[in-house]
Amino acid sequence: MGTELRWAPLLICSLLSVPFLTRAFAGDQNALPAAVMVGSIPSPPKARVSPVIDRYHGHDVPDHYRWLEDAASPETQAFIQKENAYTRSVLDSLPGRDKIAGRLRELLSIGAVRPPTPGVGASGSNVYFYTHREGRQNQPVLYVRTGLSGKDRALIDVNESAADGTVALDWWYSSHDGKYIAYGISANGSEESTLHVIETATGRLLPEMIDRTRAASLAWMSDDSGFYYTRHPKQGDVSPGQEAYHRRVFFHRLGESPDGHDDALVFGDGLNPDYLPSVCLSEDDRWLVIEVDEGWSKSELYLKDTHSHSSPVVITAGQPFVYSANVYEGRLYILTNEGAARYRILRVSANHPDHSNWQEIIPQSEGDRGAVIDETKVVGGKLVLRTEKDANSKLIVYSLGGERLREIELPRVGSISELQGQYDLPDLFFDFQSFTTPTTIFSVNVAGQDGVQIWANLKTDIDPSAYEVKQVFYASKDGTQVPMFIVSRRGLQRNGKNPTLLNGYGGFDLSVTPDFHSSVFAWLEHGGIFAVANLRGGGEYGESWHEAGMLDRKQNVFDDF
Repeated sequence: MGTELRWAPLLICSLLSVPFLTRAFAGDQNALPAAVMVGSIPSPPKARVSPVIDRYHGHDVPDHYRWLEDAASPETQAFIQKENAYTRSVLDSLPGRDKIAGRLRELLSIGAVRPPTPGVGASGSNVYFYTHREGRQNQPVLYVRTGLSGKDRALIDVNESAADGTVALDWWYSSHDGKYIAYGISANGSEESTLHVIETATGRLLPEMIDRTRAASLAWMSDDSGFYYTRHPKQGDVSPGQEAYHRRVFFHRLGESPDGHDDALVFGDGLNPDYLPSVCLSEDDRWLVIEVDEGWSKSELYLKDTHSHSSPVVITAGQPFVYSANVYEGRLYILTNEGAARYRILRVSANHPDHSNWQEIIPQSEGDRGAVIDETKVVGGKLVLRTEKDANSKLIVYSLGGERLREIELPRVGSISELQGQYDLPDLFFDFQSFTTPTTIFSVNVAGQDGVQIWANLKTDIDPSAYEVKQVFYASKDGTQVPMFIVSRRGLQRNGKNPTLLNGYGGFDLSVTPDFHSSVFAWLEHGGIFAVANLRGGGEYGESWHEAGMLDRKQNVFDDF
């Protein structure tokens, strides 16, 4: 695997790491690798072997423990009790477990924060909406702030509805001027949201109460008169068991049909019930873009002229590619992997959106290991791109014509997952985190050359300078160079004797980037190493990297790991 990896060869599971941690918390800072201590663990109870033979494709396949599938049988229950008693005898006897639990409680109480969505206040003082979960709060609270440095006010706190955390704020969308918030809440982990609307200034709830809005997509009219939104069917409208499918797009006008019963169907009649439409509306309310996800690797774009009575028309070509779009000043800015494994951006007039009229304005990056465009957003009349290079996030500002203006300097190697801003405001907000730094919210003026400013952060006793992060590249079985991050205490001697937790994921075009894992610090603080490998099957290098770890090439993922 190369000389650069000789100091990190040990992969251990979480159970075997417990003895190492408990020795460290008990005061032994030179705790032995967990594998050395395995011999001290007593043998677990043994299950009765009673083979059941199944025949598959001409082969006999024995199942020695089929009897354990009957969870209600007295024998199975007795065996489970023995296993639980064995587990407790091992874990409860380890020294330092109380200290581990105490430290983990501290680390897991760091909280969470997301970047704000600005509203263009009519009085000239903008408002900002964001969620923040403090310490041991069960659910995040939606706050509103007037002015960039104003005082926060809790607008929606579902913790007041259920102290045990069983009511959740699933999603929310602010109107452009921030006058209203449409949001969805659900109970008992169902995620079956009910839509409500709240007036920001007064906290007054409007009569709207629309159910079946699970994971809704929503786009407000610019005059706050109503919104387009997605909703699932009610029982009886579809076959039993199909209520979680058949998502469609409706239009709701405030004050009319508060339960949404009479809302006009805009899109989705006859659509494959598995497909998921979402909505985006132009700043002048004329153009409604409907993105329809048809799985992980294909989507289609539909466009509706709201000034006419015509139905939405598909503007993509039905090919196995992914598309998303911003619509601004009568043009669509389309992000796609069509003809570009690492994605590119094309522009087309909304009046003439035929595929033949699409014009490339930002090409894909050069080279198989070039940067991947993950997201684009119109902010302050500019195109802001969130890209990923070697699993690290970058922010680049372009003109609407595709001219590169500048790259926004980030604090260090890390990840950005969300961009927020308005087409008519210059301030961009984004979250940033790394392996050693919890989520911090930054703001930056896209029109100027100023650096980023901290807008909000999380309080923690972790000192990032006490740790170091190294990125290495190693050869997989077929010679492919795979990137990996390695996190440890600064100055830790890399001699092959340090217990190491290796983490990796390769699938569904998902990238594994430098995220903050608070619980890992209970491991790092006592000499453990944390490694994250960027396996094929993910999205780190675009669609070609994704395809190299799927279907008949899935073995590459395990070879990489």
